[in-house]
Amino acid sequence: MTKDFSRAASGVVTKAERDQRIAARPKPRAELHLTPQGWETNEVRRQIDQESESRIRHIDERLKAARENFENGHARALLRGRAKGDFERGR
Repeated sequence: MTKDFSRAASGVVTKAERDQRIAARPKPRAELHLTPQGWETNEVRRQIDQESESRIRHIDERLKAARENFENGHARALLRGRAKGDFERGR
């Protein structure tokens, strides 16, 4: 297990982690290397990429929900303040 795996299970999401994972996405390049080939290597790489993409989607959903909660809470606070001011002026 790597540190990334234990951190991913913590439930805390950040924009920095999202950006880091997007930057770490594999970029196709033509090069010569001595990496073993075969179905096992491809399967492991596919699973790792799939887990990373899943985590990115999870982070996007959590950040979107947090942004919506913040915006809704801010709008409600403004309305509450306006209603209180109107009530005080009406007395």
